[in-house]
Amino acid sequence: MAKKKKVGDIYRFDFDEKYHCYCQILEANDVCFFDFYSDSEDDDIDRIVIKNEIFRIWLDRDCFKSSKWKFICNKELLEMRKKVLNKYNKPIGSDYYQIYTNGKFIRAKREDCIGLEYTAAWTELGVTQRLNYSFFGKELPSHVKKDIPFYN
Repeated sequence: MAKKKKVGDIYRFDFDEKYHCYCQILEANDVCFFDFYSDSEDDDIDRIVIKNEIFRIWLDRDCFKSSKWKFICNKELLEMRKKVLNKYNKPIGSDYYQIYTNGKFIRAKREDCIGLEYTAAWTELGVTQRLNYSFFGKELPSHVKKDIPFYN
């Protein structure tokens, strides 16, 4: 039986043949990925969890079923990670935007959504592509570009 995910759980994700990174389960199903990657087997988790986040997203429930994700430990969330961040959505075929806040969607203007994450559960492949972009500048496929925070 798979381990039940808990707020504070930290996972190592082997996103590359050589490199791995770490993420932490937050409130409201958010998962933050730390601005850190390594090829070492001796990473200091206490130093990693204080690093900045490169992004905070929802993950598809099948991600953790892969052998590329390894449970490391559970750590109390830092204060800055206890805040649940808003996300945005633009329903297919619509001409309006929504902000997901406090478990509800509210109508919004496009400019209100700038910099917010899209309300989507990311697959392992999408996360891998986004990490390769974030860490190594590798080009993102167009279907992934549309789901990252957009700017003017």
